[in-house]
Amino acid sequence: MGRRIRAGLALALWAAGAAWAAAPSLCTRLADEARRLPPDAWAQPEPLAQWLRPARAGAGHRPSPTERALVADRRWRERLGLTGDEAVGVSRLPGTPVYLVEHVAGTGNCQSLVLVQARPGRPVRALAPPFDLADQALCMTRSAVAARVVGRPALVVGGAPAPASPDREYRIAPWTARGWGASCSLALRLHATMAAGARFCRPGAGVCEAGQAVAQRLAQAYEADRAAQAPLDARPFAAGQAPDAAVLAALAAPPAGEGAAGDANLALPLFGADGHALDAMRAQFSNADPRRLPVFIDGRWWLAVVGRGGVGWREGDAVLVALFAPPGGPADAVASYQFITRPAGLREAVARDERR
Repeated sequence: MGRRIRAGLALALWAAGAAWAAAPSLCTRLADEARRLPPDAWAQPEPLAQWLRPARAGAGHRPSPTERALVADRRWRERLGLTGDEAVGVSRLPGTPVYLVEHVAGTGNCQSLVLVQARPGRPVRALAPPFDLADQALCMTRSAVAARVVGRPALVVGGAPAPASPDREYRIAPWTARGWGASCSLALRLHATMAAGARFCRPGAGVCEAGQAVAQRLAQAYEADRAAQAPLDARPFAAGQAPDAAVLAALAAPPAGEGAAGDANLALPLFGADGHALDAMRAQFSNADPRRLPVFIDGRWWLAVVGRGGVGWREGDAVLVALFAPPGGPADAVASYQFITRPAGLREAVARDERR
């Protein structure tokens, strides 16, 4: 009888393991939920928040004794490369003995982290991550978080592949009774729309109205060429003309003073409008990738600057265009435009399981 019982238990355990292995991965389940969302849900800051819940402590959180001990432990500070009293954050994979100890620093908000296992009555020890974190580029738009994914505790790494991208890419590893489960990846590719925002005109500059449609086409071309990692093609904006000597000279060496076409941190020309009510991320050009080209509008050449709005390297949701008469000094600005981009629905959700 004992042999039969043991055999029955072994069979039951095998069947349970096989069922667990055959269950859809967290990435597959997230992809299924993503496909069910209505298009307008993607315009929200966190469309998957119902199923992907980071466990980072918010305002008013009272650290547990374990969390306080982890913050004070010199071992984890040394692993993070810290030498002083730099701030360290701790978050717990919900319902598990696994903690993420992290430090975020620099203008790129770069994250360094160590995973720790802290079981009651046992020595606290470092825990190997489920996949290599060194190649995850945990800066700017990407980070690692302890989270609950579709109800299960998991390590989630990823975010937007680039500051101006509406897409999201993740690697996810669940925590199980046996440790890390098999990891998976999820890529969410989104449609995007672009709508005209505010525009600003030098008084009496007729080109402002005529330039609206050209500026929007230029903003769309800029976004498409950046996505394709291609140079911006100026020919569609030349109306079949060859740029004159003045605009070519301005392109070769645009004035670089404050407010000029070559200003690396060009503020959007406002021509006396009150800029205090404007979103700072839409009120000046990011210095990440502004581009300059000649455009032919209303029977003459202008020097156009196009790029994402932002502060420093940080890019926001607006594409900005400014028009200057050659040679492109601050007094030569004649018009500026905002075009606001928005995610507009899921194009595809691709989930892949990873073998351990």
